[in-house]
Amino acid sequence: MNSATPAARGLAFKNMDVDALSQNWSVNSALTQRSAQALEGIGVLRHWQEGQVVLSRGQSISTALLLMKGRLRVSVTTPEGEEQLLRWMLPGEISGLSSVFAETTYPADLVSAGPSQVLHIERAKLLGLISQDATVAVDLLRILGLRINQLFDTLADQGMHTLEQRVWATLERIAKFNSVQVTDGVQLRVSQSDLAQAAMASRQRVNQQLQNFQDKGLIRLGYRNIVLLRPVKHNV
Repeated sequence: MNSATPAARGLAFKNMDVDALSQNWSVNSALTQRSAQALEGIGVLRHWQEGQVVLSRGQSISTALLLMKGRLRVSVTTPEGEEQLLRWMLPGEISGLSSVFAETTYPADLVSAGPSQVLHIERAKLLGLISQDATVAVDLLRILGLRINQLFDTLADQGMHTLEQRVWATLERIAKFNSVQVTDGVQLRVSQSDLAQAAMASRQRVNQQLQNFQDKGLIRLGYRNIVLLRPVKHNV
């Protein structure tokens, strides 16, 4: 299959519409306050430290996890033994729903990125809650739908032919759920090492591509962060 033409690729590599990201992924994918409060009433709060493994890929689980404070790293290990970063889990997000509902193993590694607080919700109590509260049930279905959409986004990114395409698509995907607005764009709280893992490429090659994007005025590189720049408005 032939890769996209330079003209077609050029359409994708342009300054992002920062204002469209004013409501970021963490807000969209978080539970409503009502649902979160209902879950807090049946869950058990546990504290985790930097680097502690909360869940491992293939582990049987009977609890859903609601992140209260901190950040969790979600990744998988390739057959070659390399870690591939999938995303970060942020406060207000819940994980493990598909495994709990279907009684299957957890599909990724979940590691605490710094101190975190996680609410563990037993399957029986969770099922009891959603059988009595349709609002919570619908909210959890919304979260599962978002997870499915994100999975397809990740698969689509991995299928892109060139490193340039994969790196840019990964930047856009991270911007949706792990960014904050700054004066000249949106700042992604991601290191180049993490980005290389997410784009499935070496850090050196990803660094070269990032330098290329920076030279074109698309991004600004910082210490453990990358800013996607707003389009420059020219006076007529």
